[in-house]
Amino acid sequence: MDTPNVPSTHYTPDVSHEPGQSVPSTQSLPSTEFWRCRRPAAVSGRYEGFQGNPGPIGSALDLRLDIDSRDGVQSPVMNKVSGDFYSTRFVKVAGVNQLVKTYVESWIVDTPLVTFTDTDVHILGTVRYWKGTRPATTVDIVVSWSHGAVTGAVATFTSGGVPGQPYACTYRSDAFRDMNLELDYCSSVDIEPKVPIYNSHAHNNRPADLPNRTITIESSYKDAGIAVTVDPVHTVIDDSAAGFASWNVGELHDAMETSFGKYNSGWPAWNMWGIQAGIFDSAGVGGIMFDAAAGFGGAGRGPDRQGFAVFRNHSWFTNLVSNPTTQDQAWAMRHFLYTWVHEAGHAFNFLHAWDKARPDALSWMNYDWKYDQRNGTDTFWANFRFRFDDDELLHMRHGDRASVIMGGDPWASGGHLESPAGAMTVSGPGSDVELTLSAKDHFDYMEPVSIEFRLRNTTDVPVMVDGRLDPRYGNTTVYVQKPNGTVVLHESVVCFYGLPEIVTLAPAPVGDDDGSDRYSQLVQLAYGVGGFAFDEPGQYLVRAVYSTDGIVQASNTLPLRVGFPVTREEDRFAPGFFTREVGLTLAFEGSMSPYLSKGLDTLTEAAERFSGEPLGVKAATAVAQSVGDDFYRRKDERMVKHHSADPERALALTDSGLASYQQGAEAASNLAYRGLVELRTALHAKADDTAAAKSEVETLAKDLGTRGANATVLAGVKEMIPSTPAARSRRSAPRKPAKKPSDG
Repeated sequence: MDTPNVPSTHYTPDVSHEPGQSVPSTQSLPSTEFWRCRRPAAVSGRYEGFQGNPGPIGSALDLRLDIDSRDGVQSPVMNKVSGDFYSTRFVKVAGVNQLVKTYVESWIVDTPLVTFTDTDVHILGTVRYWKGTRPATTVDIVVSWSHGAVTGAVATFTSGGVPGQPYACTYRSDAFRDMNLELDYCSSVDIEPKVPIYNSHAHNNRPADLPNRTITIESSYKDAGIAVTVDPVHTVIDDSAAGFASWNVGELHDAMETSFGKYNSGWPAWNMWGIQAGIFDSAGVGGIMFDAAAGFGGAGRGPDRQGFAVFRNHSWFTNLVSNPTTQDQAWAMRHFLYTWVHEAGHAFNFLHAWDKARPDALSWMNYDWKYDQRNGTDTFWANFRFRFDDDELLHMRHGDRASVIMGGDPWASGGHLESPAGAMTVSGPGSDVELTLSAKDHFDYMEPVSIEFRLRNTTDVPVMVDGRLDPRYGNTTVYVQKPNGTVVLHESVVCFYGLPEIVTLAPAPVGDDDGSDRYSQLVQLAYGVGGFAFDEPGQYLVRAVYSTDGIVQASNTLPLRVGFPVTREEDRFAPGFFTREVGLTLAFEGSMSPYLSKGLDTLTEAAERFSGEPLGVKAATAVAQSVGDDFYRRKDERMVKHHSADPERALALTDSGLASYQQGAEAASNLAYRGLVELRTALHAKADDTAAAKSEVETLAKDLGTRGANATVLAGVKEMIPSTPAARSRRSAPRKPAKKPSDG
């Protein structure tokens, strides 16, 4: 921080006098001019103003100065200047004139020249616009002060050598942006502590020079330059409905839709919703961010990145108390804080640190255990200073407004991934784990694309890996080269933060191959935050990078082709299929939410129109996942059963798909066949028909044996037979993903 220019005051003794003799003082007293010129503690922050003398008609400016240290924060100065332009006009509403601001564009000055004087600071710089092409533009900003308080800022933009009318701006806040956070609580976990309050010295594993202070959600974001206002009134949602034991993604999305229904101002907006719930369907998940649409006319019309959940009954929070006195209690409170801040961070368009090729970042957006795997046990918390990293601060404070604000650009669009980091990662020889992608080489037009991800041990000793291969868990990053040659990051619409699910891969076989050295999962890649990844006919290339437990392993490059519409009917059906409602229903593995009803209707129509074809089989499976399970939703302030599981209908929907898989002989369909039988086994159990479930599992084992599946796979298939209906009911207990050794 620059030192203010303060006239010196001092006392100089008169040495011509004898010691002890009284002498007149020569001390200089501050002048009136000095007090007027006294510089404020900081000029950094947010300013607002209008252009020209007429007033608030025409153009407005949100100005952000980040040039000196703000008071009371643990965060570096970015030495940037940025802003947003708005057009302004008056409209008459109910006979009253109201000022309306319409966002136009954002800009940044990367290397401002800053000069402080006694009475002001002068800032010059070259303007870079985030989008579009403009004549060369510079900005000249003067911030003045008096008696220690900022009196205002004047910003003049010169474009193509022609200066425009200046903007007269008023200082608003030492924060660069403001955000409202609504927190709702399920009644089962509406207990103290409701929000994290952590003393930075409570746990012994910390940086030695870490300041001793209290850290909250608000202070964490204040450090970053965001003024977070938590709604003091929170809604309590009664989740005591009979049979409702855990949440799925569809139900969380539906609850978020309902919550944001009260906002009538439209999106995007600086509003975020968080819910503290009991437990997720997959019990290992402690927090989740879901990139799904809400409000503003319902799903499919934005916005994105505004909902997240923390699961209070996760094992992380077993020792959570309001005033920690033990190390275990301090650990729980610290992780409680971390989970809230991490999940909310995703709504600012933040990817995980490793998805930005920064796996060693000491940031809220990294995982402590992933960092420790690379750098040593307990090293994350020993070095973490409870802050976002510099790249994230730059984005949050000065990024393009459309890619930062909730409901703006899709998640990851502004997360420094315009050219996906890591897309060209290549693994060298000698790795202990091999990642292989495989799929059939041709997919019909509109057919949801699923790819087998397989890990294989290449050594002569057992290897333990995290078996969560779906990108939503953060262990795999997927890149897709589209037919036009562009490479994009395929990012899941949900982000699960949870515990690793360890799978032990046996040593590479020397003799008989029983398949125990391999582990596979079928991963659906149909829909991500950027929309449908495979929505155009043509040739695609797919690569993935697996990163966990010190392993960074790139996959092979998988070519696959998406066919052209065969009939005019397919071509005409496509626009209604490639919608957000359909995509979210697929990504959520089914949903009975009214907000996604159009998607379910379209999938139902696809199942009927294209029965027996790949598109029809997969559409019918998604509908069966929806109708075959109970669905609870928020009504007023209670969770109520909105839909009762209809296993008979779900089974009927998937009959043709089962027949199709049984008649086929391609190894590429083995996992899909097995997945459908798993679904149908659960449905048979709900219908109290374990005999039918057993019969289908036995047929599956026989078919896979005929197709050359290994012994480990066949043994795993036999474990699918349910012992009781309750054993296969999602609502009886949180479910965990089945571990599937490779079918190949």
